Amino acid sequence: MNKLIKAGLKAIFPLCIGAFPFSFIVGAISINAGMTLAQSTFWSFTVFAGSSQMVALGLIQSSASILVIMLTTFIINLRHLLYSASLSEHIKGYPLHIRALMAYGLTDEVYAATIGEVRKEQSGRHWFYLAAMMGFWMNWVFANFLGAMVGSSFPEIAHYGLDFAMVAAFIAIVIPQVKSRECIVAAIVAAVTGILLSGLPYSLGLVIAAFTGVYAGYRMDLSTESMATEKMTSQIKAAADITPLPAVQREA
Repeated sequence: MNKLIKAGLKAIFPLCIGAFPFSFIVGAISINAGMTLAQSTFWSFTVFAGSSQMVALGLIQSSASILVIMLTTFIINLRHLLYSASLSEHIKGYPLHIRALMAYGLTDEVYAATIGEVRKEQSGRHWFYLAAMMGFWMNWVFANFLGAMVGSSFPEIAHYGLDFAMVAAFIAIVIPQVKSRECIVAAIVAAVTGILLSGLPYSLGLVIAAFTGVYAGYRMDLSTESMATEKMTSQIKAAADITPLPAVQREA
């Protein structure tokens, strides 16, 4: 167990470095948006969703309605359904409280750092996941606390470019996963759509780009399966054509 915990912490450590300045900014902005230090820390303690927190703060500062905030953050976090579906078949044998804890800490970074180990189906692999999750969660809450405590001294901190560390971390997560033709098409379509729709309000361009990219990848996956089926059918027909006739049939 100790070996798996150390391995989980080691796997998530590089991503903690990228997330730290981003969480620091979230904490600072939350104070500038009117939260107290306790409210900001508790918010990060319970929500644990950086992109949603950042978008929600922007919407709060622009006086958006609570319904818009709820719908926007809900849509942003829909990607976690895909992560959950991917993990579910590997952790369905664990007790409910373990699965609930794993679901609470499921983020982009935790998924990327742990899915390879979880798929190995080795005994005790949940310790690897929980260690990575807890390590990332504590890093997130601590950075948010520091940002809320001292970041308010820098009212323009959101314009310092520190959040690029988080963007770089996401790029580091995504690029190694883009190997198949389906993933390449999905990534290109999502990137182009996101750039073209970057002017839409409430970051809707990102949401539409995500759906468009997923759909493009889905259609490409169907095309790949169809091509594989046609190839297999052709091979079977070719094999049947060269199969020698039975001796009795040849004599007749």
